[in-house]
Amino acid sequence: MNSSPYPILVLALLGLVASLITLVTVFRVRRVALKLLLLLISLLALAPTGLVLVTMFPEWVDARFRSYKTFYEGIQPGMTKAEIMAWEAQIYPEGGPRQRPQIIVEDETSLSFFMHPEHSTDPNCEGILLVFENGKLKAKTYSPD
Repeated sequence: MNSSPYPILVLALLGLVASLITLVTVFRVRRVALKLLLLLISLLALAPTGLVLVTMFPEWVDARFRSYKTFYEGIQPGMTKAEIMAWEAQIYPEGGPRQRPQIIVEDETSLSFFMHPEHSTDPNCEGILLVFENGKLKAKTYSPD
Protein backbone atom coordinates (compact mmCIF):
# COMPACT_ATOMS: atom_id res chain seq x y z
CA MET A 1 0.00 0.00 0.00
CA ASN A 2 1.34 3.40 -0.97
CA SER A 3 0.91 6.20 1.54
CA SER A 4 2.15 9.76 1.27
CA PRO A 5 1.97 12.67 3.70
CA TYR A 6 -0.78 15.24 3.37
CA PRO A 7 0.31 18.15 1.14
CA ILE A 8 -0.39 20.70 3.90
CA LEU A 9 2.07 18.88 6.19
CA VAL A 10 4.74 19.01 3.49
CA LEU A 11 4.02 22.73 2.95
CA ALA A 12 4.21 23.35 6.71
CA LEU A 13 7.59 21.63 6.94
CA LEU A 14 8.94 23.42 3.88
CA GLY A 15 7.63 26.74 5.22
CA LEU A 16 9.37 26.14 8.54
CA VAL A 17 12.66 25.33 6.84
CA ALA A 18 12.36 28.34 4.51
CA SER A 19 11.58 30.59 7.45
CA LEU A 20 14.61 29.38 9.40
CA ILE A 21 16.91 29.90 6.42
CA THR A 22 15.47 33.37 5.87
CA LEU A 23 15.90 34.29 9.53
CA VAL A 24 19.55 33.19 9.48
CA THR A 25 20.04 35.34 6.39
CA VAL A 26 18.52 38.35 8.18
CA PHE A 27 21.47 38.44 10.58
CA ARG A 28 23.99 38.43 7.73
CA VAL A 29 22.41 41.31 5.78
CA ARG A 30 23.39 44.90 6.58
CA ARG A 31 20.65 46.92 4.88
CA VAL A 32 17.56 47.59 7.03
CA ALA A 33 15.11 47.49 4.12
CA LEU A 34 16.35 44.07 3.05
CA LYS A 35 16.15 42.82 6.65
CA LEU A 36 12.51 43.92 6.86
CA LEU A 37 11.71 42.26 3.55
CA LEU A 38 13.33 39.00 4.67
CA LEU A 39 11.40 39.10 7.96
CA LEU A 40 8.14 39.56 6.05
CA ILE A 41 8.99 36.63 3.77
CA SER A 42 9.84 34.55 6.84
CA LEU A 43 6.46 35.29 8.41
CA LEU A 44 4.61 34.45 5.19
CA ALA A 45 6.50 31.16 4.92
CA LEU A 46 5.25 30.23 8.40
CA ALA A 47 1.57 30.55 7.43
CA PRO A 48 1.08 26.84 6.53
CA THR A 49 2.83 25.83 9.76
CA GLY A 50 0.47 28.04 11.75
CA LEU A 51 -2.52 26.53 9.99
CA VAL A 52 -1.38 23.01 10.81
CA LEU A 53 -0.77 23.91 14.47
CA VAL A 54 -4.19 25.53 14.88
CA THR A 55 -5.81 22.49 13.27
CA MET A 56 -3.93 20.07 15.53
CA PHE A 57 -4.46 22.13 18.72
CA PRO A 58 -7.80 23.96 18.38
CA GLU A 59 -7.87 24.69 22.12
CA TRP A 60 -5.17 27.33 21.54
CA VAL A 61 -7.71 29.57 19.80
CA ASP A 62 -11.17 28.25 20.77
CA ALA A 63 -12.49 28.34 24.35
CA ARG A 64 -15.06 25.62 23.56
CA PHE A 65 -12.24 23.11 23.07
CA ARG A 66 -10.40 24.31 26.20
CA SER A 67 -13.48 23.76 28.37
CA TYR A 68 -14.26 20.41 26.78
CA LYS A 69 -10.72 19.10 27.20
CA THR A 70 -10.66 20.33 30.83
CA PHE A 71 -13.88 18.38 31.37
CA TYR A 72 -12.32 15.26 29.82
CA GLU A 73 -9.09 15.55 31.81
CA GLY A 74 -11.03 15.85 35.09
CA ILE A 75 -12.84 12.56 34.52
CA GLN A 76 -10.89 9.88 36.37
CA PRO A 77 -11.25 6.07 36.51
CA GLY A 78 -13.37 4.96 39.45
CA MET A 79 -15.76 7.94 39.29
CA THR A 80 -19.50 7.33 39.36
CA LYS A 81 -21.98 8.86 36.92
CA ALA A 82 -23.15 11.26 39.64
CA GLU A 83 -19.57 12.46 40.20
CA ILE A 84 -19.08 12.94 36.46
CA MET A 85 -22.32 14.92 36.17
CA ALA A 86 -21.24 17.06 39.17
CA TRP A 87 -17.89 17.69 37.45
CA GLU A 88 -19.75 18.66 34.27
CA ALA A 89 -21.89 21.13 36.26
CA GLN A 90 -18.71 22.63 37.73
CA ILE A 91 -17.07 23.10 34.30
CA TYR A 92 -20.32 24.17 32.61
CA PRO A 93 -22.31 26.17 35.22
CA GLU A 94 -25.86 27.33 34.48
CA GLY A 95 -25.70 30.69 32.74
CA GLY A 96 -21.96 30.28 32.10
CA PRO A 97 -20.21 31.26 28.86
CA ARG A 98 -20.06 27.67 27.54
CA GLN A 99 -22.96 25.38 26.74
CA ARG A 100 -22.93 21.87 28.20
CA PRO A 101 -21.96 18.92 26.02
CA GLN A 102 -24.84 16.92 24.62
CA ILE A 103 -25.39 13.47 26.09
CA ILE A 104 -25.83 11.07 23.19
CA VAL A 105 -25.82 7.67 24.91
CA GLU A 106 -26.64 7.03 28.56
CA ASP A 107 -27.22 3.56 29.95
CA GLU A 108 -25.84 1.35 32.73
CA THR A 109 -22.55 0.58 30.99
CA SER A 110 -21.84 3.71 28.95
CA LEU A 111 -22.14 7.47 28.81
CA SER A 112 -21.22 9.51 25.74
CA PHE A 113 -20.87 13.27 25.42
CA PHE A 114 -20.52 15.33 22.26
CA MET A 115 -19.27 18.90 22.34
CA HIS A 116 -21.99 21.48 21.81
CA PRO A 117 -21.33 23.56 18.67
CA GLU A 118 -22.77 26.64 20.43
CA HIS A 119 -23.16 29.42 17.87
CA SER A 120 -20.54 28.05 15.53
CA THR A 121 -21.17 26.43 12.18
CA ASP A 122 -18.56 23.79 13.05
CA PRO A 123 -19.87 20.26 13.59
CA ASN A 124 -19.95 18.90 17.12
CA CYS A 125 -17.95 15.78 16.45
CA GLU A 126 -15.63 15.89 19.47
CA GLY A 127 -16.72 13.02 21.70
CA ILE A 128 -16.05 11.71 25.18
CA LEU A 129 -16.94 8.03 25.43
CA LEU A 130 -17.13 6.50 28.91
CA VAL A 131 -17.45 2.82 29.85
CA PHE A 132 -18.74 1.78 33.28
CA GLU A 133 -18.45 -1.46 35.18
CA ASN A 134 -20.27 -2.00 38.50
CA GLY A 135 -21.28 1.67 38.58
CA LYS A 136 -17.68 2.95 38.36
CA LEU A 137 -15.82 4.40 35.38
CA LYS A 138 -13.65 1.72 33.84
CA ALA A 139 -12.40 3.45 30.65
CA LYS A 140 -12.59 6.81 28.92
CA THR A 141 -11.87 7.72 25.32
CA TYR A 142 -11.51 11.12 23.68
CA SER A 143 -12.69 11.03 20.08
CA PRO A 144 -11.39 14.07 18.18
CA ASP A 145 -13.22 15.64 15.26
